[in-house]
Amino acid sequence: MGYAYHPGLKSDAERAVKRASGVDTVVNNIEELPPSPNDDDLRWRIYYAIYRDPFLSRYAPGGGMLWGHRHDGGSAFHAMDFNELPGMEPAGDFPIHIVVKNGRVRLIGVVDNEGDKTIAGMKAKQVPGSFEVSNELAVEKTQSTSTKP
Repeated sequence: MGYAYHPGLKSDAERAVKRASGVDTVVNNIEELPPSPNDDDLRWRIYYAIYRDPFLSRYAPGGGMLWGHRHDGGSAFHAMDFNELPGMEPAGDFPIHIVVKNGRVRLIGVVDNEGDKTIAGMKAKQVPGSFEVSNELAVEKTQSTSTKP
């Protein structure tokens, strides 16, 4: 599951998975996004608006923290309960995925807190050229510790 913004990525992903040991069958539900220079331009402008923001830059490659890791050493990707979004685990080094299709934007992935989710959505909405921005970022679930009396 997921999105391929470039022709050929869907078949490349399927071919790579088929080569993995123990894989017998592959169901390729990757959606190929229509080629669009406008969508590509919008995707890049939103990418820069989000990942260059002082509060969100820690999510960027080479940002203020190790990629995909929180300041306490835990991993932002592994703390979320992906049973809510089966098959939609973040892939690659971008916790905030920017999907653009026909000028409509979806933000998907995982951030540390509600503030980061809000800022990412605001940054995406401030970029001219989109018809709609859907902020579907999940906020990392914190594990609560209880102490027994």
